[in-house]
Amino acid sequence: MKNPDAPLILAAARAGGALVPGSLPPGLLADADERARNAGRSLVECDCPWPTPFSSGGRPGPLGRALVLGWSQAPVPEELGTYPVARLAPTQMITFALCLARAWPDLNGPPYPGRPFERTGILDTAGDLGLDVRSAKAALDGELQMLLLVVREGPRLRLGPAVAALPATFTEAMRRFHDQLPDMSRAAPMRENDDE
Repeated sequence: MKNPDAPLILAAARAGGALVPGSLPPGLLADADERARNAGRSLVECDCPWPTPFSSGGRPGPLGRALVLGWSQAPVPEELGTYPVARLAPTQMITFALCLARAWPDLNGPPYPGRPFERTGILDTAGDLGLDVRSAKAALDGELQMLLLVVREGPRLRLGPAVAALPATFTEAMRRFHDQLPDMSRAAPMRENDDE
């Protein structure tokens, strides 16, 4: 970025999904974070694929430290109706719930970063729940990664930086419903030809 200022940094974080923290002067990041907080947002440091799927045309890079634009305690956009928010389709939402259940077994801890999990375990349970496994695969390999809700960590998956950016109100709501997340310990193994 040539001659960045705080609004440009915040726009770049929102548009690209993340920023590399070491690439900008600390004073400028502090100014951007203060402006974000005034708008009910904040810059959150977490692990993120760099480049992000947004900035690389869908091919995320390896994980590294990054800044993402998170939510503060203020109402989130869907409550305020201030601008359109990406919404997950039902299969995508259930697939994300499976990821959350696998990565966040202890509701007393924070959901992010959670623990890594296997793709096949998610797809096994999706099939057990009666989801179309191909749609669950598409969600897991596509939209959930594009939205940075899930990222690859070597051969496994884990919760992504968008989970780190969720407001504390989301975490508290999920704690109340944690016992209703799918039980990931009872999935039957997938048949060989189901993973095509």
